[in-house]
Amino acid sequence: MNNSASFSQYKSEDGRASSASGQTYSPTGTPIPTPFPNRTTSKNTSSYAVTKTDSLLFNKIDERQRLARERREEREKQNAAKEAQWQAREERARQHYEKQLEERRKKQEEQRMKEEKRRVAVEEKRRQKQEEDQ
Repeated sequence: MNNSASFSQYKSEDGRASSASGQTYSPTGTPIPTPFPNRTTSKNTSSYAVTKTDSLLFNKIDERQRLARERREEREKQNAAKEAQWQAREERARQHYEKQLEERRKKQEEQRMKEEKRRVAVEEKRRQKQEEDQ
């Protein structure tokens, strides 16, 4: 090598000249960056692994949120059905109570009318007896 660079030069197994700084030098003396296979590969692999891990984590979180949303929706449907059943039962109970009240009023009214008729009949009978006596 006829380089006048002050860097120490080494020959690699494939015959290329390289320096301790990790750069190769062209015949003109300008440095050409050499990729570090171990670093680049591990960085790309690491980046891919991080991306894949992030993606898997996102999918896992997304799946958990979807399942939680489905459980919440199902619980809301069940609660709505229970509420509808409860309201229907309450309505039936209210109608039954009102029906009983109406029947009681009718019975009381019939009793009152019967008592009034009996009282009028007794009064009429007493008046007739009084007329006969006179």
